[in-house]
Amino acid sequence: MIDIPNRFRKLRSARGFSVYRLARESDVSENYIHKIERGENQPSVYILEKLLTCLGVTLPEFLNESTEIMYPSDFERELIESVRTLPAEKASAILHIAKLIGK
Repeated sequence: MIDIPNRFRKLRSARGFSVYRLARESDVSENYIHKIERGENQPSVYILEKLLTCLGVTLPEFLNESTEIMYPSDFERELIESVRTLPAEKASAILHIAKLIGK
């Protein structure tokens, strides 16, 4: 069984997000995020996805206990996480540049 409160708190901290910043960027209240992290509230899939999107992680990745399957290397993991948090225009530009370099 996955310990959602602990895993979520560790992920938020590892990404360098304060509860305040995550609340502001996700439009989920600070109080609700604190309750998730204390295990007092079980977030809906919708709320959890909103929070995880801000942190650059998908729901399947968050729930997957083996990151080895999701990320072939640490470099690729960092690249994917960085691009996910960019606005769509900037993410498309990064993809375009990568394709040009790869030719």
